[in-house]
Amino acid sequence: MTQFTYRLQRLLEQKEEAKKEAEKELARQEQELEAQLAALEPLQQRHRELVEKREQLRRELLAKPDAGEALTAREVLERSEYVKVVGLQIEDAKNDVLSQHRLVEQCEARVKEATHRVAEARREVEVLTKHRAKQEERFLRELQAQEELALDEIGNVLYTTRRRPI
Repeated sequence: MTQFTYRLQRLLEQKEEAKKEAEKELARQEQELEAQLAALEPLQQRHRELVEKREQLRRELLAKPDAGEALTAREVLERSEYVKVVGLQIEDAKNDVLSQHRLVEQCEARVKEATHRVAEARREVEVLTKHRAKQEERFLRELQAQEELALDEIGNVLYTTRRRPI
């Protein structure tokens, strides 16, 4: 009995390998996105803490250190300068958060692109797999038809040899 041989088997194997690679790349991109999101959280937390600190310093700007003492102009100026320094730190933290947001957006775009590549690779494998199944089914039908034809021929030969007088 003849064995079914799919003539596009190498192509199917290549497409399956490409699908596996696309899935691995998607996993790598998803891990990178998770890492960038994890890096974003501490930056946002630092920004919130600095904003809270500045608000606290503003509230305490004119507060007296002790109930009986008055603030000197120098202390008010130092406190004011410190509030400005914290404001600069807030700007730096805000820039860090924005930069990290851009990195996260880039990672999200790469994940989306990798997802698209995986879907495309899966479709290609699915198309070839269906084609292979149809070809195999066709081969088996043809093989069965050949076997039936051979059996019919054997039956005819036996019939004709038995009918002939010896």
